[in-house]
Amino acid sequence: MAKINFKLYSLGCKVNHYDGANLQKLLLSAGFDIGLKPNFVVINTCSVTKKAILKDKQLIKKIKKENPGARLVIMGCWPQTAIVGDDIIAGNKAIIWGVGNLNGLVKKLVAEFKPVLKTKDKKNNSSLVLSDRSRYFLKVADGCNQFCSYCIIPHARGRLKSRALGSLLKEAREASKAGYREIVLCGIHLGRYGEDKKTTKINLSNLIEELLKIKDLGRIRLSSIEINEVNSDLIKLIARESRICKHLHISLQSGSTKILRLMNRPYTAAYYKNQVAKIREQIPEIAISTDIIVGFPQESEADFTATYEFAKALNFSKIHVFPFSAHEITAAYHLDGKINKNIINERARILRNLSLKQEKKYQADIKKAYKNKPFNLIVEKSDVPGKIRAKTEFGFDVYLNEREAKKHNFI
Repeated sequence: MAKINFKLYSLGCKVNHYDGANLQKLLLSAGFDIGLKPNFVVINTCSVTKKAILKDKQLIKKIKKENPGARLVIMGCWPQTAIVGDDIIAGNKAIIWGVGNLNGLVKKLVAEFKPVLKTKDKKNNSSLVLSDRSRYFLKVADGCNQFCSYCIIPHARGRLKSRALGSLLKEAREASKAGYREIVLCGIHLGRYGEDKKTTKINLSNLIEELLKIKDLGRIRLSSIEINEVNSDLIKLIARESRICKHLHISLQSGSTKILRLMNRPYTAAYYKNQVAKIREQIPEIAISTDIIVGFPQESEADFTATYEFAKALNFSKIHVFPFSAHEITAAYHLDGKINKNIINERARILRNLSLKQEKKYQADIKKAYKNKPFNLIVEKSDVPGKIRAKTEFGFDVYLNEREAKKHNFI
């Protein structure tokens, strides 16, 4: 009997890539195979901005051209939030799914394509999703309760849904035993982990403490977290525990409190600055990277200058710059005071140049501080012949020859 082959593409955030990898595992366990001539192609979409939706459309167009006989399966945040008239199917008899219930999607595909389930697939009881990296991305929660005015995610993924502690520990144990040397905790609203669990009292710090008890654990890294969720317990935990990476990605979005209020962000610029000072007081070397949106409606030259000076003063290890591009169903889309695209692009250019300077300076400072002591590293797939690529606990990569590598600790 002929194999039923598929391809799968995931766009967007770490959570979306985790969902895509999880679906791939489920499809393989159900008897499907990954193949060059697929019977169906899954596109796990992102809709966080209008630009992200454009990338979805471009990928779908490319896949249709390359795989004319394949059925499309369009899933993820875009179909979950598509408005009437959106050309999501684009003339193709696609299967439209949305977010969540991956087992339901697999059942639908099994019923339609009827793959042959192999004996070896029945024995796959692993919790692990598939990854070709040294790092394992562990999704601890989905959904968000914040409803920032520019963000579509709560509309796409719903309210906060934390995973059970037991399932997370089981998956992390398997990942560590399988050789993954870094567990990256990710979630749409990571810092709120556990708040929706009414019967059990657990939070992000509790989860990390339980993970640290795992025998084969290499180290833990946190993905994006909000500044008001980096509390004293978490700071103390990161400061004292060498197996937690000294790197926090804390979204700023704007250095203007006026704009932060329009964004419905839960802090002021002054609060953000004071909290960063508290973190650095206990962890001086910590890398703090951030996100900034430029060209938000009503962002004046003074507001942008405030953001630039704020970012310059805080010496981030890296700034991810996003030109404003909101979806139609978000509150920010309907705000007055839209900014000209040329102005937005110029502001983005200025901030990206600042980011390059700050990134270079931070890495130079850390390398100088570690001139006579070893980095703690994990090996990543190298893209430079003859060099070992390794990731530091501070979030940046180093490229080493074999002699240089001997000077450092590999976890």
